[in-house]
Amino acid sequence: MARSCGIHLGSRQFEMVVLDGGPKKQTLVAAEAGEFDPNSDNPARALKEVLTRLKVSKENVGLVINASSAAFRRVTLPLTDPAKIEQVLKFEVEKDLPQWDIDDVVGDYLVLADTEVSSDLLVTAVPKESLGAALDLCSKAGVEPYEAELETTAMVNAALYSGLCPVDSAQAFVHVGENSTSVVIVDAGKVNDMRVVHLGALGAKSSPAAEDSSSDDEETAPEESGAVETVDPEEVARQQAFAVARIRRELGRSISAARTRNPIESIHICGLEMPGLMDEPLMDIPLESLNAFGPDGSTVAQELPIENRGRWVAAFGAALRELGGGPLKPKLRREELTYAGTWERVEFPVAVCSLLLATLLAVMLILQQKELTVLNNYGAGLWNTWSNEYMLGQRRQGRPGKLDPPPQSISEFVTKLEDGVAGADGVPLNEDYLAATKRIDALLRREVADLKIELGADASLKQPQSALVGAHLILDLLDQHKDTWRPSIRKLEATTLNMAKSSQDEYVRIKLSMVLLAENAQTAASNYEALLTELSQQPWYKSHTRSNVVTLNNDQGLFIDNMPIDVDVSMFYEQQRLQALEASQ
Repeated sequence: MARSCGIHLGSRQFEMVVLDGGPKKQTLVAAEAGEFDPNSDNPARALKEVLTRLKVSKENVGLVINASSAAFRRVTLPLTDPAKIEQVLKFEVEKDLPQWDIDDVVGDYLVLADTEVSSDLLVTAVPKESLGAALDLCSKAGVEPYEAELETTAMVNAALYSGLCPVDSAQAFVHVGENSTSVVIVDAGKVNDMRVVHLGALGAKSSPAAEDSSSDDEETAPEESGAVETVDPEEVARQQAFAVARIRRELGRSISAARTRNPIESIHICGLEMPGLMDEPLMDIPLESLNAFGPDGSTVAQELPIENRGRWVAAFGAALRELGGGPLKPKLRREELTYAGTWERVEFPVAVCSLLLATLLAVMLILQQKELTVLNNYGAGLWNTWSNEYMLGQRRQGRPGKLDPPPQSISEFVTKLEDGVAGADGVPLNEDYLAATKRIDALLRREVADLKIELGADASLKQPQSALVGAHLILDLLDQHKDTWRPSIRKLEATTLNMAKSSQDEYVRIKLSMVLLAENAQTAASNYEALLTELSQQPWYKSHTRSNVVTLNNDQGLFIDNMPIDVDVSMFYEQQRLQALEASQ
């Protein structure tokens, strides 16, 4: 099962929730809280001790930062493509954030509504300095959150997962932080608005966004300018009462200004405790604690302490998001992790895998080289030695080879091979006997080709058809059946045709006049048909044409006058070659 960790960082305190499971069901592994020591050289020591004790992995860590320095703006853009919205988001919201240089701000957005041509966005702006300080604190503690978000989105993710936002009503969710209070309006299960009140459980904190988020002209009381540090109980009680009254007043203004389709039926409050905040309803709307830890009876809700469960909501929402739960996917680190984020997390495993792969390939190369050496020396080497001796022989011992005399080119190459002379590439020839064998084979083929040209047997030169050979083929056939057919040749002409036409094959035409003698004309006619049948079965036969057949006066034979027979002499040559090849084998 997957394990995730959600960390909620404040200016003085932190909360951590570790979950084990999946996006639908989780088990609470740990829920810890602590305080930072501002006087310590390493303020992250307390967080690091908790992370080390819980053995939290660097992966699947979600970070929640407080919203005291954030600003929220509604923007309508004539765009619907997320990629194009990313490109123009900062430029479109720059005019609404005069208190900051837009290059010093990290922007995120949530689509509230969209049509085919435009999108209504809720833009979140956070100074890079505030985000960087939180990330640096986590880095010193030994973790690197892949993504960061505000308390608003973490709280809403937890509430939506727990089924607290039905589609037929609206709700307000409030997170009380150390120096700020975040307010989110949810209508029909979707975020409608967000804002931040710069006053929390520990007082107010100066922020560049303080004037911006309040959106009212009311002057901040002097008591709001810093945390309450007086030890006078009456003064502490007065400050707390003023803070509660201010938060309730701002919360009432947010609810009054909310443009929701459904009436707001409940207000859920989480975060740090503020006595008196939930003592009575606000605008006839009940206030109740936000225990958003899954459906009723879930393991997480049962294992958390009942007291002040709302403090863990933000950390739970971040841990839930890392497991794949929650519909909101904030991306406050989108700019710095767009190109390097994925690589930063896989570079070490990839480096280790590359090192192991290189080692494996090196070992395989060494083994293959040894095998090739053995095959070269005892495989191709033996074949090369014995084949050379078979061709060239051993003249010093008086044993000539099959090539006598051997071609000069082959003799010179074999001598270089035996002496270990280097080839054109600088590598000794005897280091690759297979290549040497192929070279000798090429030299042999070249010698054979030269001999064919010298003897006139070059395959590129086609031997002309011989009229004499064609005539002999017909005469041989008649001679084989002279006792049966009793032929008597009167005239025979043989002519080679198509000699001057390169586009047509040559052949020999035989014109034959003869007499087939027999006891009677019927027997002679049978012999004539047998002659034609036997002729058509010969491999060199091409075609024939029947001619005039005349019965002799004594009725003892037939006279065949000038019968043309076409003969392909090249087929006879091929038949002779195949027979010679079979005889040699």
